[in-house]
Amino acid sequence: MANHSFPSSRRGNANLSRGRLIDMKKELQGKTYYDPVTNPSGLIDISGASNEGMRDFLEEFCKNKKQTPSIAEFLEYGGVTGPPELQKAVSDLINDWFHPSVPIEPENILPTNGVSSLLDMVAFNIADANEGVLVPTPMYSMFEQDLCSRAQLNIIPVTMSRPLDQFDASHKKSFIEVFERSLKSAQRSGIRVKAVLICNPCNPVGRFYSRDTLMVIASFCGKHGLHLVADEIYALSGFESPDGFDNFTSVLSLQNDPKQGILIQNIHSFYGASKDWSMGGLRLGFLITRNAELWNTCRRLALFTWVTPFSTSFFTDFITDKENTKKYIALNQTRLREKYLLTTAAMREQKVPFHPANGGLFIWVDLSRWLGYFPGNDNITNPGESRETQLCRFLVERGVYMRMGELSLSSVPGHFRFVYTSPGDEGHIAVRRIRKACIDLESQNSMEKYSFDSETATQSSLQEEGYESRGKETGMKALKIARQAKAHWRRFLCM
Repeated sequence: MANHSFPSSRRGNANLSRGRLIDMKKELQGKTYYDPVTNPSGLIDISGASNEGMRDFLEEFCKNKKQTPSIAEFLEYGGVTGPPELQKAVSDLINDWFHPSVPIEPENILPTNGVSSLLDMVAFNIADANEGVLVPTPMYSMFEQDLCSRAQLNIIPVTMSRPLDQFDASHKKSFIEVFERSLKSAQRSGIRVKAVLICNPCNPVGRFYSRDTLMVIASFCGKHGLHLVADEIYALSGFESPDGFDNFTSVLSLQNDPKQGILIQNIHSFYGASKDWSMGGLRLGFLITRNAELWNTCRRLALFTWVTPFSTSFFTDFITDKENTKKYIALNQTRLREKYLLTTAAMREQKVPFHPANGGLFIWVDLSRWLGYFPGNDNITNPGESRETQLCRFLVERGVYMRMGELSLSSVPGHFRFVYTSPGDEGHIAVRRIRKACIDLESQNSMEKYSFDSETATQSSLQEEGYESRGKETGMKALKIARQAKAHWRRFLCM
């Protein structure tokens, strides 16, 4: 049949050049997935951040639920942003666990059908098309979709020469210096920057920002007239770090200090039901802001983020029971820590390098050593597949799929996000498969070993985990990373 399809819009077609994660997922179609009984050799997909460890608690809650509304009630439209009881329950939750400097009121909460929808909405309302948002890297890989697809904003990467330094208060000064340089570079290119977007804890690294670091970021934003937006959807999915890392501090806890540029009306938090509460199917996200104008402009778009009566009723019931909530959070954090320690012990045993973490559901794995077994380069703006992409495909053929670091604008090639909360022993099997894949690469004598500039490899994780250091950081390395960040920036301009 002849093709008589009319073309999509220019902005619609522009999205086809983004969303590489969607393309990677399409390539997995036809793969058979792991099952310990029916398909033990199937692909283990640990790319999605889903917490499977609290299903028993949630099932028990459902069994003991005393009163269930009629199905007819759930089939009604319901309010666009849900009932007032939901906003009250969420504001109470935030006041109990986020320790805001000024109590959060129900009118500070705007419910939506997920944090991705929420970020798309807020991006539309804090910046105009072709304006920019500063985002520290590595960043959450779907920020590109959230900020660029409809709002058509530009992601301006903020990239330190040693990316993990950004979480440590002792490096706050150098971190802000990188912010300043990134802002000036964007301005020289004619891009007006309107906001800073952070993910706390960082997805994909799994580290929380220190309070001091959050304060200097907030001060930087106030100084330059920028909104500070924090994705805090993993706020309560943290645990005491065996490495002494900081625990969660919410941006909402920062004190208003106009003399230092900390203006809490322009500091906004995103939260939701998907991660801490293992309720991704409810599709609930919450804007928490003291900025009435932003709340009102977002409310005008809430028709596109309509929440459902079932979701709002279930979540309200769950978090209103404060004793139940307290038990859930404590048990979840205990289980996360246990799973993390078991997984990292397996990584040490199998000699799979990684960066320690204590937040979120993931570990930042460093496979840069094995990039040298693939031809090509590490710049995703150049023609052909990067070595990281080739390594990703190789791992898929060996039975493991992880999300690539280059999707998060990682400045150090060869990193992958390992989600360790998969059910049963999938995580341990995935670690063993990764190790075997690396051994297979090393033993394939017929494959040429391509040169690899070891100066681009991150040193901190290897030193922390007892692996051999790859040399001292040099000015050349910093220059190389800066050039690569600039190339990434060109790739992610959303004009």
